[in-house]
Amino acid sequence: MPRRRGRWLTVVVPSVLGGTIGISSFLVLGVSSLIGGAGLLAPVLAGLGVGVVVGGGAAFLLRNRRQGPVRLNTARAEMPVGTRPVLEKIVRSTKQESRRLSRMRRRRPGPAVKPVLNRAESLLQRIDSLVDSAPMQARRASDQDMLMLEGTAARYVPDLVSALEDTIGFLSSVTGEAQERALTNLHSIDQQLTALGEELDRIERDAVEGVTRSLDVHSEFLRLRLPDQSASPFEDR
Repeated sequence: MPRRRGRWLTVVVPSVLGGTIGISSFLVLGVSSLIGGAGLLAPVLAGLGVGVVVGGGAAFLLRNRRQGPVRLNTARAEMPVGTRPVLEKIVRSTKQESRRLSRMRRRRPGPAVKPVLNRAESLLQRIDSLVDSAPMQARRASDQDMLMLEGTAARYVPDLVSALEDTIGFLSSVTGEAQERALTNLHSIDQQLTALGEELDRIERDAVEGVTRSLDVHSEFLRLRLPDQSASPFEDR
């Protein structure tokens, strides 16, 4: 899971880099312009342009990239009946909650809130990754892991995001005992997000183990059909 880059890297570094290059360009061009008897307007504009281009390019390269869109298998015949609507519901929910989290982050919450926002965003990204995987797209809608994934994306996470949004508002407007209570609520939200993350750990392990079991079956089949092969029929002979 890609880590979210801090503001110092996405904003401060490009600003400093663009400013430094821009000023350097102005000094070099300004000296040359003065020696040639020309004015400073052209060097100022050139330095400003270079700074904007360099700073903007650095900001673009260092930006926090969003996860690519989830791709559901277009071949409906390969997906069990009822699975696609469930997966589409999950995708819609994760998109909506991601937008809400982005709005909260733009409000520049305090340091106590940022780790909880990061955990919630990571949880949504992991849900999207599971939905995007072939093992989950092959599950039936009634599968326990599928039901858990749907409940997490469509009920548990939205409820926690709503509580987080309210808590952020309280933390910025109350003091004293009320603020302490809001911090307690924030800690509770973080704990519940952690518990949901642990459940996703189990679903991810089950998906990987399912692929492993399938490979073991294929390997045993080839071992019986090709007894003269080595233990791994794919190794060079």
